[in-house]
Amino acid sequence: MQPNNLTALDFDDVKASIKSYLRTRSEFTDYDFEGSALTYLIDTLAYNTYYTAFNANMAMNEAFLPSATVRDNIVNIAKLLNYVPKSIASSKACLKLEVQTVKTNGAYPSSITLSKGAVATGGNFIWNILQDTTVVVNTTTGLAEFDNLMIREGTIVRFNYVVNTFATQNYKVPSEDADIDTLTVRVKANESATASDLYNKVDTVTNLTATTRVYFLSEGEDMRYEIRFGDDTAGRALKDGEVVDLEYLVTSGIEANEVTGFSFVGTMRDNLGVAYGPNSVDLTTKDRSQLGSVAESPESIKYNAPRYYSAQYRAVTAQDYAVITKKVYSNADSVVAYGGDALNPPIYGKVFVAIKTKTGSLLNDQTKKEVAADLRKYAMASIDPVVVDPDQIYIYNKIFAQYDTGCGSSTSDIKTHINDAITNWASQTQINNFNSTFRSQNFEKAIVLSDKCISDVSLQTTILKYIKPGTNSTNTYCVSTGGQLYDSAPSNSGASDSCKKEPVVLSGTFRTADRPGIDQQFEDDGFGKLRTFYNTGNKKVYTNDSAGSVNYATGEICFGAVNIIGAGANVPSITNLTLTDTVTGVGTVIDTTLLPIDLQIPVLFIPSNNSTIPASTPGTVINIVNPEVTVSPIGTTPPGTIPLNSLTPTVFNQTPTTVEVPNLTNTGTTNTDSCF
Repeated sequence: MQPNNLTALDFDDVKASIKSYLRTRSEFTDYDFEGSALTYLIDTLAYNTYYTAFNANMAMNEAFLPSATVRDNIVNIAKLLNYVPKSIASSKACLKLEVQTVKTNGAYPSSITLSKGAVATGGNFIWNILQDTTVVVNTTTGLAEFDNLMIREGTIVRFNYVVNTFATQNYKVPSEDADIDTLTVRVKANESATASDLYNKVDTVTNLTATTRVYFLSEGEDMRYEIRFGDDTAGRALKDGEVVDLEYLVTSGIEANEVTGFSFVGTMRDNLGVAYGPNSVDLTTKDRSQLGSVAESPESIKYNAPRYYSAQYRAVTAQDYAVITKKVYSNADSVVAYGGDALNPPIYGKVFVAIKTKTGSLLNDQTKKEVAADLRKYAMASIDPVVVDPDQIYIYNKIFAQYDTGCGSSTSDIKTHINDAITNWASQTQINNFNSTFRSQNFEKAIVLSDKCISDVSLQTTILKYIKPGTNSTNTYCVSTGGQLYDSAPSNSGASDSCKKEPVVLSGTFRTADRPGIDQQFEDDGFGKLRTFYNTGNKKVYTNDSAGSVNYATGEICFGAVNIIGAGANVPSITNLTLTDTVTGVGTVIDTTLLPIDLQIPVLFIPSNNSTIPASTPGTVINIVNPEVTVSPIGTTPPGTIPLNSLTPTVFNQTPTTVEVPNLTNTGTTNTDSCF
């Protein structure tokens, strides 16, 4: 008889299987007596079998990506998918340097160069630029300006290898904390040579010749990256005696984030040879240090490697574009891609890529063009990738909670518990992201459960969006709320214009080219038209009864045509205006080049159904504004759930602070003047 449980892995099961086998043998009689010599031998056999089975099981698990746990094993499997894990990333900051040059022989220099290397100190870290940077000097004033200067935290390290083809050589980046994105690889003919060739990193062998100067990168053991060169078929092979020169940044990663104060320690020299020290430089911090991160985790590698491999270095599906975008643009926190056919009306031949950045800033036009150009390398021939900003929708809730005064919690305690509950709810739902939907039922449930003393909760929910008009240009601006808008008087629908309805659309203040001296606002008339008005005392004066259209069924609203020259507090200087009527604000602008830019107008909408507010497009991000919380004793009558006559969009002239979801920072800013 053979052992009857060949698949047993547990010690007790293995031991029982051995005893079961010995029962069939007459040679042994003391196998079942604890303390006998044979029992100890059985324990030894069971332990040996148990450990062997355990090691075999673990070894087999390490051979597959989903079950592997050791980083080196995960990395080796990812190599088969041609995936290179992300290294530690240096923190970056943005500076503006102004330097006053001096005259030489009665004339200012024409240019000045900031040398590569250490530029500033800040937060007990060293900050560098990786290339010499040259700017033009104003020959009239002698002032030079290094604007949007990107600096990186760390220490620049150089390491070289002398090529020996008769020995097995591995060209490794010896530092564990190397930011591989900063790596440059150069090869020179010998140790005494001064000239060198720059080698570029590639991922595939397509379009490579025997003379193409490229290298391939992979992660090796202990998180140290390895470099391999061509074989004279796909890429040039190295020759004996050549020198491989590696230069990279060793960084502290995430530890250097959030530094705001910097001191200049760099070296500048103008084209006439004059050097300038820290006393000649005026330093301004434009963006705090950010984007420093740790090396990619094993869990992230296991998730991303098969998805990146599935794209096969080409973008066919929308998911391909999303995956590749995160590869080519490191500041992308979340990406969604969708075809133009998903829009209404459809736009064929284009795929739209919406990027939510780690810093919360919007991409400037140049960055959008660069990312689109990188994506075009992977796109199908007839598809044009277009990088767009996320369509931001803000959900503004006023919370009215009633509580039992004899329960033990104070109003301040309840407010704290409510705010904590909202943060937890946002974390669980990942609401401040793409593909999200606001559901008031879950929101209210989280509030009710936040404190045992809360007896009832009611909400007033409005939708906030921003119009971002171009300055001094007549345009129509259309937005969508993603759902139906509230009808304040359905019985009056289809009635004559003499019937009145309460507005459910109201904008913040703005000024127009024909009325530059007075603040106006948009509101709807309840019958599908927008109109503009200004306030004089307690009276509304309407200036245009056909200032746009509203589709209450779809939530589509179009503002204009209108020529906006200011918004909120960002309005033209009164000295730049010629007013013909100070009461109505009628007049003209003297110099249009002096008008403010980067305008935004808040608009509040009352949804028809606040229980579910969906995204208006695939590229929509739903943000939850930090709510206004009112706590009252039981018996207090809360206001109506529909906030008619209480819309105050002007409080949102500045983009509101939103409920912050962990791992997402600065989600409320709309700064477009950023290095990032």
